[in-house]
Amino acid sequence: MAILNMKRIELLAMLNDSKAIVDLIQQSGCVEVLDYQEEDNKNFYKLSMSSTVSQFEKFQVIATQALEVLNKYVPKESGLLDSFAPRPDMTVTDFYKKAQEADAVLSKCYSINALYKEIQDANTEIIRCQTSIDQVMPWATLDIPSSYKGTQFTSVFVGSIGEPITGEEIDAKLAGLVPEIDFKTEVVLADKNQTCLVAICHKDYAKDFEQALRSIGFVTPSDPTKHEPRVRIERLEAQIEKCKEKITENEEKIKTFAEFRGDMEFLVDYFTLRADKYQALDKISMSDNVFVLTGYVPEIYVEGLTNKLSSLFDVAISITDPDYETEDVPVLLDNGAIGKTMESITEMYALPTHKDIDPNKFMAVFYYLLFGLMLGDAGYGLIMVLACLFVKFKFKLEPAKAATVNYGLLCGLGTTFWGILLNGWFGDLPKYLSWIFSHGFKEAMPADYINPMSKLSFFEAMETSDATVVFLMFCLMIGVIHLVYGLFINIYNVWRHGNKFEAVAENVPMILILIGFLPLIDSQISGVALRRYAHDDTVVHGTIQKVCQGLEVFFDSCSTYLIYVLAAGAALTVLAPALIAIKNRQKFGKVAGGIGAGLYALYNAASGALGDILSYARLLALGLCTGIIAGVINQLAVMPKNPILFVVIFLFGHTVNIAINLIGTYVHTNRLQYVELFAKFYEGGGTEFTPLSVKSKSFKFKEEK
Repeated sequence: MAILNMKRIELLAMLNDSKAIVDLIQQSGCVEVLDYQEEDNKNFYKLSMSSTVSQFEKFQVIATQALEVLNKYVPKESGLLDSFAPRPDMTVTDFYKKAQEADAVLSKCYSINALYKEIQDANTEIIRCQTSIDQVMPWATLDIPSSYKGTQFTSVFVGSIGEPITGEEIDAKLAGLVPEIDFKTEVVLADKNQTCLVAICHKDYAKDFEQALRSIGFVTPSDPTKHEPRVRIERLEAQIEKCKEKITENEEKIKTFAEFRGDMEFLVDYFTLRADKYQALDKISMSDNVFVLTGYVPEIYVEGLTNKLSSLFDVAISITDPDYETEDVPVLLDNGAIGKTMESITEMYALPTHKDIDPNKFMAVFYYLLFGLMLGDAGYGLIMVLACLFVKFKFKLEPAKAATVNYGLLCGLGTTFWGILLNGWFGDLPKYLSWIFSHGFKEAMPADYINPMSKLSFFEAMETSDATVVFLMFCLMIGVIHLVYGLFINIYNVWRHGNKFEAVAENVPMILILIGFLPLIDSQISGVALRRYAHDDTVVHGTIQKVCQGLEVFFDSCSTYLIYVLAAGAALTVLAPALIAIKNRQKFGKVAGGIGAGLYALYNAASGALGDILSYARLLALGLCTGIIAGVINQLAVMPKNPILFVVIFLFGHTVNIAINLIGTYVHTNRLQYVELFAKFYEGGGTEFTPLSVKSKSFKFKEEK
C-alpha cells in the first residue's frame, strides 16, 4: 500500500530516561511527536523548553554564519556532481565524542564572526573615508585651510557655486552687486557640476560682500578643514590603507580556520538536532518520576521501534489505531523506485489524504511518455540518460537523490523513445552531417534540402501543413486516452470505498463522451504512417505499419458506432443524477430535479471534454518548438562554412535549447497531471508526516551493535 497505515503510540517511562528515549526516537526517525495534554491528572505537568531551544537555535545561527564566512574566503573544493555524493556515516558513539568538542568549535565560530565583523567595520570606514576624500578633493590645490576666515584686516571666503562659471563672470556679477567694494576672487576648480573659489575683501565690508556672494549661489563647505585640504586627504588615505591592512590581516586569520570546516559543519547539524530534540521534550508531560510521550508511527516501524525501546528501557508502550474521521492523521508515502520519482511532483500539488488513492504510480504511467513527446529529441534524451547513468554508477546515492536521478533517467528514456520514433537527432543533424561528409563545408546546402519541420519527418509522405494537423490529431488522441485513464482510476477509488453504483454512474458517462470524440480525430494518422513505411522492411517500422493498419481498420469500422457511444454518454450524463436519487430512495422532486441537473451536467461535460482534449495541443507546440529551434541552430552552425565554428555554435546552441526546453517541458508535463489527470480522481489535502529525525547535512547515522 503506497499510503502507509499509521498507528498511535503512547509511551510511559521513567523521567530520568526521557532524554535517552527521545534521542533514540530521533535517531529512528519514525515518530511524529504530539503535544500531550493530561487535563484530568493533576500530577502531570509540562516544562517549557523554549529558552533552551532558543539558545540552541542561537548557537546554530552563529555556527552557520561562521561557516558561510569561511566558505567565502576559503571556498570548498567541490565538483559539479559532488552534491550527489552520499554523506559520510557516523556511529552514535562517534557522534557523542564529537559533541564533546562543541564548545571548543563554537569558540572558533565566535572568533571567525568577530574577525568578519572587524572586516565589515573596516569596509564601512573605507567607504566613509573615500566619501570624505571625494568631498575634499576639489580643494586639493588650495594652500590654506577651507575653514580659514582671514587676517586682521581682511576676510576670506572659501566655498563653491553649484554650476560651471568662469572667474570673469563671477567678478562681473559681484561688481554689479557691490561696486563700492574692492575684492579679489580665485577659481580653485571648475567642472560641470560646480565651481570652487576663494574670495577676499576688506574686513569692514565682509558682511555686505558675503551677502553678495550668497546671492549668486555661493555656499561654504559642509565639513571645512582645519589644515590645508591635502593634509586631510593624506590622513584619510592613510586611514584607508590601515583599514585595508586590517582586512588583509583578518582574512588571513580566517583562512587559518579552514582545517576546522568539517567540525563547523558538524556543529551546525549538532545544534539543529539538539533544538529539534528539546522541541520534542517540550511536548511531553511528566510527573515527579515518569513522563508520557505520544505520537504517530507508521505501522511497518512499530515492531522494530517497540522491541528496541523495550530492550533498552523500562517502558510501557500502547499502540492503537487513530480515528481517521476526527484526527488529522499525517500521511507518509511508500512507493517503489518508479513511483518514488513522482512523489516530489505530487507534493508540489498536495499530499493525498488517507481516503485518496496515491497518484504517484498511476501518474508515472503517462508522465514520462508525455514528457518525452514534448521534448522529443533522441539526442537530448541520450544525453540525459548517459548523464544520469554516470551519476548512478559513480555514487552510492541516498534515497532522495536516487529518486531525482531516476526521474531524470526516465525522462531521458521517454525523450529518446519519441525522438527515435519521430526521427529527431539534435533536430535534423543527420541530414547536415550527410551533406557535410559528401560535400564538405565549402559548398552551401540548397534551400530545398533544409526542412525546419524536422519533427514531422514521421509524416513526410504528406505536405507539411497536413502533417502538422495529423501530428495534432495524434496528440489529441493521446489526450483522450490520458483522460479516460484518469476516470478509470476514479472508478477504482470510489468503488473501493463501497460506493459501487456512484463509481459507475459518475464516471462511465464521461468515459463514453470522451471515446465518442475519437471520430473527430481523423484516420489520417494511420493512413499517413502506412504510406510513410509502405516500402520499409525494418523490424521497427514494420511493427509501426502493422499497428497503423489496425488503427485504420478501427477507424473505418467503428466511426459510426462511436457516434452512438457519444450519444449514450450524453444520455447517461442527463440521467445519472436522477438514477442516483432513485437509488438513494429520494422523493420524486429530487428525481425530477436530477434531470435538470443532468442537462446542466451534459453542457459542462461536453464543453469540459472539448477543452480538456484541446489542452493536449501543447504536446504538438512544445514538441515542434524543440525540433524547429534545433534545426535552426544546425543551419546557423553550417552557415560560416568552418568546422571549428560549426562545433562551437552547435554545442552552445543545443546547450541553450535543451536547457530552455527542459524547463518548459517540465512545467507543461506537470500542468497536464495537475489540471487534466488529477481533476478526474484526486482531491489531496493530506498533512505531511514530520517525524522527529536527524536533519543533518554533514553525516548520517549508521547502525551500531
